[in-house]
Amino acid sequence: MQTKIQTYRSEFVKLLADIDLDALTRAAETVAKHYASDKQIFVAGNGGSAALAIHFAADFGKNVAGSSGKHPRILSLCCNAATITALANDCGYENTFSFQLRNLMNSGDLAVLISASGNSPNIIEAAKFAKSGGATVIGLTGFSGGVLKELSDVNLHVPSNVYELVEDAHSFFCHAIVTACKK
Repeated sequence: MQTKIQTYRSEFVKLLADIDLDALTRAAETVAKHYASDKQIFVAGNGGSAALAIHFAADFGKNVAGSSGKHPRILSLCCNAATITALANDCGYENTFSFQLRNLMNSGDLAVLISASGNSPNIIEAAKFAKSGGATVIGLTGFSGGVLKELSDVNLHVPSNVYELVEDAHSFFCHAIVTACKK
């Protein structure tokens, strides 16, 4: 057990050391710009990435507002089980996030979309809709980056095929962005 844990730690430390800090800085600056302009920030993902989307929205909404007094307009599209299941049932799972964006998004808003593979159909549809509607897309990807990497205005990529490592690095990205945006 300890050997597996040490190996995991070593792999994660190497991934962190190789993170593209320029891309992370661009992502933080993009989030900060949208926040300062009072634009809506949407966050979405599936599974562990959905949990991270909720966590990021909560941290950003509370911690950044608490430091500045300006309240961010940030919303995870993963929070409403009734909406997600109704859309999945009636419109197809691939439309669960893009349909919500149709109802809520305005040109100039920001979508932060998280997919370890970069190929989650509902994340890809959300990215396509966001871009066609004039929103900026920040993608958090792993593996090869998939289609989301190509659709993103800013991509935070983790070059690993191990879900746990990708998700841990994505969590680091989100915490770094929150920390960078605090006043």
